[in-house]
Amino acid sequence: MDKYIVAEVTKNWTLETQVDNLLSNRFETVININHARGYKLIDWKLGQTVMSEVFTETIIAIFEKIE
Repeated sequence: MDKYIVAEVTKNWTLETQVDNLLSNRFETVININHARGYKLIDWKLGQTVMSEVFTETIIAIFEKIE
């Protein structure tokens, strides 16, 4: 297995988007899945952009294999 893996979690928002399945919920799921696979979260960054009335949130996360 790789010592490090990277995950990306993205959520797009428009004026019609229902407020459910938040980015934070998706990120927590990714953390739990990778922990079950033997990886721990070591760093993450949040990016946000707005284009054509769409607000996009993206989390990039780095996980390290648990020794």
